[in-house]
Amino acid sequence: MAESNKQIYKVVINAPIEKVWSELVNTTSPRPFFYGAVCDTPGLAPGAPYRMISKDGKNVFVVGEVTEFDPPHRYAHTFKFTTTDDAPCKVTYTLKEIEGGVEFCLITENVPVGTKTEKSMASGGKWITENLKKYLETGKPTFGAQMMLGMMSLMSGMAPKVTRQENWPLGKHQ
Repeated sequence: MAESNKQIYKVVINAPIEKVWSELVNTTSPRPFFYGAVCDTPGLAPGAPYRMISKDGKNVFVVGEVTEFDPPHRYAHTFKFTTTDDAPCKVTYTLKEIEGGVEFCLITENVPVGTKTEKSMASGGKWITENLKKYLETGKPTFGAQMMLGMMSLMSGMAPKVTRQENWPLGKHQ
């Protein structure tokens, strides 16, 4: 299967680099800019498995492995949705201090062309960057994201059975 070229989603965030980094790599609470998921990992270091789980811990939406971790400038991991059979792709986050704040880039690579993953990654990259910026600058995600997160919370019991946590033990299937 063909892979799409690199996609870069970029935004300038008016916040110190340490604050942006801290929010990006938080593993203790739901991240509104990551669709309300919690990053579950034994540690953010190359080779470590991770998964993005629902705040109640019942569902796993993404699995992967950390490939790079260079605080506070670069973090990369493999990425696979638990709801598809698509091959994993790569996601990289870069932070660079510039005039006016921090340039944040979300970069996707090796995304299988013509797949559900490609479609989700295209809309998700823009959504994540916009909501990370809004959350760090105001303490809240965008209004649209707040509405979507509320709906997702109400529908959490309707998540596909394939996403159940017991189907995705940490470190397996990455």
